[in-house]
Amino acid sequence: MQSLSDNEIWASFRQGDRMAFTWIYNRNIKDLLRYGYRVSTNQQLVKDSIHDLFLHLWLHRENLSNTDNIRFYLYRSLRNKIVHNSKELYPVTLPDVEQILDKVFSDLPLEHAIIEQEDSEEQIRVLRKAIDRLPKRQQEVIQLRYFHDFSLEEIASVMQINNQSVRNLIHRSISQLKEFVELAGWLLLLVSNHINKF
Repeated sequence: MQSLSDNEIWASFRQGDRMAFTWIYNRNIKDLLRYGYRVSTNQQLVKDSIHDLFLHLWLHRENLSNTDNIRFYLYRSLRNKIVHNSKELYPVTLPDVEQILDKVFSDLPLEHAIIEQEDSEEQIRVLRKAIDRLPKRQQEVIQLRYFHDFSLEEIASVMQINNQSVRNLIHRSISQLKEFVELAGWLLLLVSNHINKF
């Protein structure tokens, strides 16, 4: 399957290929869980929404639209499921931020660079606490951009906001992080440089 394009894998799945469906699930489930826990702190809600999403995909596969980016399709669909299910099935719960951050930070690209520096554990702890203080939507946009490398357009579509709002959220998040923590200058410079590539 790895040699096939997303278009080809998705087409096989839509034609009822169980191996293609299994490959899509296995390839994306961990990232979907991590992303889902950023959208909602209710773990059961996230798991149920992922279950609902894949059940819906299989049952309605013949009517699904084509996609050349399966991961993006799944993220957008999962976010919609979580929002829908949270309104109908689950009460609002207080966030367990530390648990969310533990899951998300396991894939943080900058973490490998930080680990190589002295006092890396303290820096990671401070960074986690800083992100913990960000509003929920800022945490989500940071995850989509830095943990999953989505473009501005993709983030806008997933979060159902316009590109300028995405830009504003990211810049506001970085500004707040700078206020919350005093990380090594190279780390903030690295993040800022990444932002300026938009």
